[in-house]
Amino acid sequence: MQAVPDDLRKTIEEYHRAEVAFQKGNPQPFKDLCSHAEDVTIVGGMGGVEKDWARVEKRYDWASSKFANDNDSEPKSEVISLVATPEMAYAVEIERSAVRMAGSSEVRQLALRVTSVFRREDGQWKLVHRHADPLVSVQEPSSNLQKHP
Repeated sequence: MQAVPDDLRKTIEEYHRAEVAFQKGNPQPFKDLCSHAEDVTIVGGMGGVEKDWARVEKRYDWASSKFANDNDSEPKSEVISLVATPEMAYAVEIERSAVRMAGSSEVRQLALRVTSVFRREDGQWKLVHRHADPLVSVQEPSSNLQKHP
């Protein structure tokens, strides 16, 4: 494993700034950082799984539209781990923010566990996978099991 390159660190910083715009209803800076390849995937914080840029892009547009565009809060990302090889990298983070969803006046706290995978494409780091889900405390496995019909 090699040290994290400066250009990847800059991409991660852009990624965090793009998250601010995303939670204000503007997904474009976020989408600009994404790979547009067929193998790009998202397992988003609002559920579901998508593969292929056309489907992933629609999911980003949809998810961003769910946030109020006048939110003054900025998400804060705690990087737990950032690992890079010359061609691939991943970041494990906790994203925390105060959000207001579109159509609501209530501000709520949002904490997500996020894993992001980046790949070098034409000399630039691009997001190829994002997995986000709610941050929860450690639970017994049975709390996640569903009864079989």
